[in-house]
Order: sequence, then structure tokens, then C-alpha cells
Amino acid sequence: MRSKKIICAALTGVLALSAVMSGCGGTTTVVTQSGASSGDVSTASETKSGNVPEDGNFSAEYKSSEDKYRTFYEIFPYAFYDSNGDGIGDIKGITSKLDYLNDGDPSTTDDLGIEGIWLMPIMPSPSYHKYNISDYMDIDKSYGTLDDFKEFLEECHKRDIHVIIDLVLNHTSRTHQWFKNAKKEVKEGKLDGYAEYYHIAKDVTKTGWRGLGFDGWMYEAQFDSDMPDLNLKNEKVREEIEKIVKYWIDMGVDGFRLDAVKFFEETGTADSVEDLKWLYDYAKSVKDDVYMVGECWDSTSMIADFYKSGVDSYFNFADQGGTGRIKSAVVGQNASAYVSQVESWLDTIEENNPNAIDAPFISNHDTGRSAGFFTTNTARKLAAATYLLSPGNSFIYYGEEIAMTGTETDPDKRMGMYWSASDKTGYVPSIPGASNTSLPEQAVDEAQKDKDSLLNFYKRAIRLKSQNPEIARGDIKAVTFDEDKANNVTKATAGYVSTYNGKSVMVIYNTYEKGVTLKIPESTFKVKQVNGYLLCDSGDGLMYTPQAVDNPLLDIGGEDESSQGSDESSPTEVTLDGQTLTMPAYSVVVLGTE
Repeated sequence: MRSKKIICAALTGVLALSAVMSGCGGTTTVVTQSGASSGDVSTASETKSGNVPEDGNFSAEYKSSEDKYRTFYEIFPYAFYDSNGDGIGDIKGITSKLDYLNDGDPSTTDDLGIEGIWLMPIMPSPSYHKYNISDYMDIDKSYGTLDDFKEFLEECHKRDIHVIIDLVLNHTSRTHQWFKNAKKEVKEGKLDGYAEYYHIAKDVTKTGWRGLGFDGWMYEAQFDSDMPDLNLKNEKVREEIEKIVKYWIDMGVDGFRLDAVKFFEETGTADSVEDLKWLYDYAKSVKDDVYMVGECWDSTSMIADFYKSGVDSYFNFADQGGTGRIKSAVVGQNASAYVSQVESWLDTIEENNPNAIDAPFISNHDTGRSAGFFTTNTARKLAAATYLLSPGNSFIYYGEEIAMTGTETDPDKRMGMYWSASDKTGYVPSIPGASNTSLPEQAVDEAQKDKDSLLNFYKRAIRLKSQNPEIARGDIKAVTFDEDKANNVTKATAGYVSTYNGKSVMVIYNTYEKGVTLKIPESTFKVKQVNGYLLCDSGDGLMYTPQAVDNPLLDIGGEDESSQGSDESSPTEVTLDGQTLTMPAYSVVVLGTE
């Protein structure tokens, strides 16, 4: 189990009263521990591609994951890339863009470096979003064919990318043959066949029940009339679902994202957890290393309860959004609260499932896009560094890495991936029901060429996590620094030590607008070298108010102009002298030990 003790390191180092550095440039050096075998000054290793500035003191190369820990990328197939010009993204389109996500060569920096893909629903469905399935064993024809999908899986696996697909089991579509049969049989007076696949009864007055259209018969459909709820306790339904799970795993799928798990049973969490335990146990009997992540959009206490099912991960909804933990840590400059919450949360979920893998994210297809509440590139980079370097499997929503926007309606959150401002090949210009017309400042092709772009920052952050396997997998001990209470560094600068397989790293976040020098006690962490770092400052600040530090849970807006500008005394380098670390404003450092 993870230790719950927070190490409060009362340090005597000097706080450098610096201002915001002017960018995430490529000239920074790292002074390593005196006497280290690499010499006194270490510069970043050269890479085979010039797309990523080598300012992080780490090379491009990393070892591909051989377990369930991966950085995932969520894709809405409709919006990603249109391969045939019909206005709808498709499986072939995603396959054609795999080199953007991971080109299969860990030594290059042309790709993001992700090692997992989550595809939103790909099965036949009457809706654009496809969360009401009409056939669980096929591909929606607008997305392509089963052969297209098999080719996609093959190309992913060549690149060591694992693929999970959305499995929507709370409900089907009314167009599913099961429901058609159920309606027909009920009308004929037969209630022990397909009618038992759903919740069907007469003259129900509860919320979420809809009429079948005859004799007072009704069916439960909590989300929508076109989404009749399945009876997951029914043995015949479970047999059908087991066939579906085996079908996709046998095809090569590596796991599943489980939609709306808290709604599986209206009778309570315990019954839904039992459904999930059955499902996960069966999937593991087919594929021992199957990976599952569930969506339980509720309180942390309810999410924690769902870990009792044995399912590997549940999305960490406390992290995401305009009032979430990542926002509080970054814009509220409260890294201390964040690392303490991370340690406590990991303790909690591992009590319910010793093999639990946290799943942090900052936005997805159901939430406002993160570029809407992280409104500056500095904040976006620092937010990315915070959650991408957090324990567990981080989930990136497509387009997040180029600051795509989209709020209000679901279609507006699922706009076409912006590949190029000049070449519209593959671009999906219209999503049914969408009104959002805003585009990010940079398309992918332009961002690739800009060494300081958000996209290239994501590449560095993802690689840094991949190169330090302890970050995702280790046992965590939070570390806070009582450095300079007058300047709120106690809250703004913090980190954690993560230990895995006998090796430890220390991740330190400086969310402060000024640089800081920290003396790290050897009893906390014996520093050997800087494994890598991320400089997040783009010169535009975090857009915060002074009250944010005192109340980090505020939904913060506005800008404190006193934090802007420049100060030539500000440290623009990450330096390490023995146990003394100097960090610029808005930066994250990963330290290694002996």
C-alpha cells in the first residue's frame, strides 16, 4: 500500500524572486550534481528529428510499455480524418494518421508517442455519436468495414499501440433486433423471451420509463427513449455479452472503455459493481491482460466503490474541468493540495483493488474542452505537465494537444480534428447539431514546425513519462516544501517520490510565477541527476486572481497583471548542485536517485 504520510520538508534554500521567463526555449542547460559521471554540465541529447526542441535534458527514445500502463488518446472516429471525402471520418482515416500518434520508432520525435487509443463507439448505430448500438458485432458502415478495422488493429500493434473500444452495455438502440423482438413478443403476450433482455412492465410511474405504444406496457430508458436499458442480471443477456466480448478480443482488441457504469442497475452501486465483476472476470478468462476503464461520473467515494469490481481503471473525474483538481493546482497555484490528493486517492482505490490504475484526464467528449478553461498557453502546458506526469494512465482527448475549443452542446465538443489551415484533405467540417465554428490558433501542420507549440510540448511530456516508468507505476509519497510562506511557495511548489521495482524518481511541480531554489533533504530523496524537465512558460501567465492561492477551488477568471512582465534576475535554467535544485517559474522537474 502507498504511504499516507506527507513529507513536509522544511527547507532553508533561497526563493528566487523572479518573473515569468519568456518562453519554452531550447537553450536551457542543467547543472548536474557535482562529481556525477556525466560531468558538471549536461545538455540535452540530440534526436533524429528536429520537431521537438531538446530543452528537457532527455532524449527522444523510450522503451515501449509491456504492461497495462500507457498514455491513451481518445478519438471520435466521425471527426478525426475522412479518407473518402464523404464528410465523415472513418477507420481508414484513423489508420492513415497513426504515424502522427506513434510512428513505431521510439527514437524519433515526429509523433506524439502515445501507446494506447480509445475509440468512441464504432458499432452500427442510428445516431451520429453511436452510443445507442443496433449491432454489437459489426462496424458502422459510415466508418468502414470489419476488414478496415482489422487492418487498423494490425497497424496499431505494429507500433505497440493498444486499442480499447467503447462498449455500451447499459442500453441498446430501439433498432437493435433484441428490442424489436422484445416488443413483438410482449404484444403477443410472451414475457419470458426477449422481453427479459430489458426492463419491461405495465403502467410504471417511475421517471425514465417510456411507453411501448400498446396496452400500458412500458420499458425503462433512463437516458433517452431510443436507449432502452438492458437487464444485465439476466443470464441470457450475459451470455450474449460474453459472446460480444470474446468476438472483439479474438479480433485483436486489447480492452474496453465501459460507458455509464453507475447506471447499470437502478437498485444501487453494489449491484452495478457485481455486474462489472462478472464482466471483468469473464474478459480476463479470454485475455489475461485485458484492460478496462469505466466511466462513473460521480463523487470520488462512488468511484472508489466501483474499484471493488476488479476493473483496472475508472476515470478520475475529480481532476477534470474548470473546477477540478488540475485547474486548482495550476491556475490556483496549489501544487501542494494536488500531490496530497493524488497520494490519498491512490491509497483509497488500492484498498478496494490492489491492482488499481488511476486514469487522470482534463477533458473528454462529454465535457467542455480544456482550452476553454485553461485560457493561456502557459496554463495549458502546465496543466498537461501536471496530469501527464501523474501516476496511472493519462487520457488525452483528440485535439487537446493543439488547443481545440468546444463547449455547450455535445456536438460542439466533438468538432473535426484541425489538421491544416491550407489543406482541407481529410478535414471533417461539420458535425450533426454543432454550432461551434471556432478553430485553434494553430493547425497540426503548423504546430509541428513550431518548437514552442503546445503540440510539441505534449510530445516532450509524454516521452518524459514513458522514459521514467516509476511515474506511472510507483508507490507515492507526497512532498511539500515549506520554503517561503510569505510568497505562497508552500502551496505552489510540491511534488512526490514514486518508487517502483526498487527505483525511485521525484517529480516536482513549480506552479509559481517566480523561480524557486529548493534544498532537498537526503532523508527525503538522495538526488543523483535530473532525469528531465518541462518548461511551461509561454509568456502569457496563468490568468489567475490573487484570491486563487487562498481558495484554489474557485472557478478562476481574470488576470493579475502584477504577475506579467519580465525580470532579468529570473532563473531561466533548471540547475542542480548536490541536493539543491533551482527551478524556473512554471516548470516541472523529474529527479533520479542512486
